[in-house]
Amino acid sequence: MSAADNITWHTFDTRQAMVDELTEATCEALLRGMKARGNAAWAVSGGSTPKPLFDAMAEADLVWEDIQIALVDERWVDADHPRSNEAFMRGALEKGRSAEAMFIGMKTADGNVFDAADAVNRRYAQVKQPFDCVLLGLGPDGHTASLFPAAEGLEAAMADDAPVCVALKAQKSEVTGDELERMSLSLSAIATAREVVLRITGDEKKATLERALKEDTHLPIAKVAEKVAIKVYWAP
Repeated sequence: MSAADNITWHTFDTRQAMVDELTEATCEALLRGMKARGNAAWAVSGGSTPKPLFDAMAEADLVWEDIQIALVDERWVDADHPRSNEAFMRGALEKGRSAEAMFIGMKTADGNVFDAADAVNRRYAQVKQPFDCVLLGLGPDGHTASLFPAAEGLEAAMADDAPVCVALKAQKSEVTGDELERMSLSLSAIATAREVVLRITGDEKKATLERALKEDTHLPIAKVAEKVAIKVYWAP
C-alpha cells in the first residue's frame, strides 16, 4: 500500500469546525483505551497549531487521572526555555479538567541528546503502550515529530527495531531554528499507536503533504505514511 493510500482526509471549512470534530475523535480514542484496559495514553506535539485543540481538550469530561499525556518530540532545551514543548504542553493542558492527567516530558539533565536516549526510554517505559492516540504536526520541509530530512540519527529513528524514543540532530534551517538537538518518538512507536492524527492548517501545509505523497517521497512524512495509517485533519 502506498503512502497516499494510508491517508484519510478530514477537511473542514473552518478551523473551529476542525477543532470540534478532532476534540470529539480524540476523546473517543482515549475512552476506548480506558474501556479496554482502564487507562489511556495520548502523545502530543508542541507548537502553536494544536493550541485550540488543547484548550478544548482541557475541559473535556474524561477521567483524566487515568490518562497519560506524553510528548511526541522535544527540542533539547530546559523546561523554562521559550521554545520548550514540555512548557507548552503543560501550559496548555495542565489546567482545567485535564490538569489531573499524568504528564511525561522528555528533557533530562543530560547536556547531549544522544547521551540521554536511554534515560528518556526508561522514563517512557512508564507510559502505557501502544499510545491510544498520537497527534502529529507537519513542517514546511516535510518533517513530522522531530524526524527532519537528513538529520543525524534519522536512519536509526526510522528502523523497525528502533526504541520508543530516539535522539536526532537536525541540519540547521529556517525551520529548525537554533535548537538542532531533538528527542522524538521513533517511527515504530508511532506506527504501533491505535490512532495517528496529523493536524494541519493552511494551503501551504496541505500542498507540502500532497507533494510529499506524490513526488517528494523521500521526505520523512512520506516515509511515515508508508507504514502508518494517518487521519489528516485540515482546515484553511
